[in-house]
Amino acid sequence: MSENHVTTLQALLQFALPLGTILASGSPETTINWSVTVRAQPPAFPDIYGGELALVSMDVLRSYNSRLMLAEVVQGLAQAGVNAIAAIDDISDNAIAVANECQVGLLGLPDDSNLTRIERSVNTLIANYTSQLNQRAMEIQRQLTRLAAENRDLNSLLQIVARATARPVVVHDDAGVLMAQVYPNVSRRVGGTGRALLQSLPYGAFQNWLERDAPDTEGAIVSSPLGYTTILKVEKRVAGYLSLVDKQTPLDEFDRLVMTYGADVCAIELAKNRAIAFAVEQARGDWVQMWLSGTPADDDLLTTRAQQSGFDTTSMYLVAVFRASTKSGTPLPLESLISLVRDDMVRRQVNGAVGQYVDVIVALYPLENASQTMRLRRLIDEVREQLASRTPSGLVGVGISRPAQGLSYLRESYREAKDAVSIANELGEREQTTFYGDLKLFQLLLALKERNLDHLRRFNSETLGLLIEHDERKQGDLIRTLNGFFQANGNLAKAAADLDVHRNTLVYRLERIAELTDMNLDDPDNRLILHLALKIQRVLATISGS
Repeated sequence: MSENHVTTLQALLQFALPLGTILASGSPETTINWSVTVRAQPPAFPDIYGGELALVSMDVLRSYNSRLMLAEVVQGLAQAGVNAIAAIDDISDNAIAVANECQVGLLGLPDDSNLTRIERSVNTLIANYTSQLNQRAMEIQRQLTRLAAENRDLNSLLQIVARATARPVVVHDDAGVLMAQVYPNVSRRVGGTGRALLQSLPYGAFQNWLERDAPDTEGAIVSSPLGYTTILKVEKRVAGYLSLVDKQTPLDEFDRLVMTYGADVCAIELAKNRAIAFAVEQARGDWVQMWLSGTPADDDLLTTRAQQSGFDTTSMYLVAVFRASTKSGTPLPLESLISLVRDDMVRRQVNGAVGQYVDVIVALYPLENASQTMRLRRLIDEVREQLASRTPSGLVGVGISRPAQGLSYLRESYREAKDAVSIANELGEREQTTFYGDLKLFQLLLALKERNLDHLRRFNSETLGLLIEHDERKQGDLIRTLNGFFQANGNLAKAAADLDVHRNTLVYRLERIAELTDMNLDDPDNRLILHLALKIQRVLATISGS
């Protein structure tokens, strides 16, 4: 870099002025050819030739004139020919107005600033820009290294980068999922274009860019939808991406150095966080295996272990069972596939659990409420597709349980998910995601095929159990109402007359039946399932009585 470099306020803010300095008025591109300190004793103004940065402590000047206002000083220095004033004082609106009128820059210095030191630093920068740039960059590197050694979080590291470059900084993981974003807490540029860019960027734009143009070389800084992006690598593995958010201002050498140092430290931090999260997930996987292998007598101990690993044992969740096999049906090794499912949970920050049980992968996905089921089913299907891409010579299917509340239902939820993937196999659909709640009719047909009386009882209990329980508890007539509805071929008027109830009463009962069974009676498949369940109930009653 040439030694006749033109020094701007932006360069001074980056390399010479103390952190915490604000640009209250004027352009960051204002040129500065020297710095001078304003004295308290006459002559207050030193020799000024034009183009300087004047350094002012208003407390010092007021020791000479107690009524002196910053606006007066700004006006006097502007008339003397300075290009900017940096003051230790409250920057008043009046002072800003005068600075704007006089077309000079106005900066606010931190209260503990040493003007002598600042003057020396500014003039050294102007005299030897390259040396000062490298010195400041090394200072930033030392700060980052120190914070990393103190186990500070990712946001603390990014704040250093954001403050040094005066740009918002974001980190995405290897799949383009936003992990952290930090805005500079010191305003060094006018306009706030970085924040606006982040807010206006279409959803998925960065991910789409990654698929096409992501940097593949460690240390490379390329243009991206956000501004400038570099890769984060740990042991030749992509851990994520660091971006400076600003498409309007070109990167200078200092920005590039800070970005490089920041990327090195952030890559290590991401890898450390992922390793910790992965270890937690592995521990959770162990207790999932122990729970499924154990008995109800072990549940209290296993619940305690689950809570110790940060899992909410009372939350609602889905269980997913992933099965990988060759085309002939032979189970495939699961070690690498388990790691992929576990890694996906860590990346998505899902507070779940993944383990192996016998020849399948068992994963617990938490739900805030049952309405999230469809979204979570789509997520699990995405994971299945990832697993399938890793097993080109085999097939991957997944079964999903119904939502369950609390770990006390883990074994039952596992059975549902396993039955779902098994039924899909029976139907020749070994490469899909199957939800247990969608399989009632197929469960029945397979039970008939296998002459499985226990399966029939379970089907009937799952279909009509809540209706029977309701009638027993409240002396209700839901089962009788459902029978009457079918006997009348769905004709509400005839069913109401046969049951000797008002039509509104019938409608209310049918709505209650739909609610308890989670089955819409307008759906012909649901009607068939419920009608068959009523018939099976009669058959089972006959068998029990014989």
